[in-house]
Amino acid sequence: MKKHEVKDIIVSIDKNLAAEPSVAEKDNITEAIEVLLNNNLKQIAVTRKDAVIGMIRLEDALKAIGLEGDLKSKGTRIVVVHGRKIVIKGINDKDSY
Repeated sequence: MKKHEVKDIIVSIDKNLAAEPSVAEKDNITEAIEVLLNNNLKQIAVTRKDAVIGMIRLEDALKAIGLEGDLKSKGTRIVVVHGRKIVIKGINDKDSY
């Protein structure tokens, strides 16, 4: 199975995006999703050698691993991707991701 890395889904950075928390461009997408969800974020800065080079969006990260519809579904879903458990709350949940 192909290893999905953050660098595969980097987009131009939103100038209002905070530099922390961040993920490295070579981090696994599942690690980035975990950081996004743990911090209740929809997007996060991507760094290379301590410099911000872009950002990724939660929606793009989920799409890259085949879970693009999960944010729009009702209820909470737990999935395991590359051995990592990811808990995804749908937008209709009280405390959406």
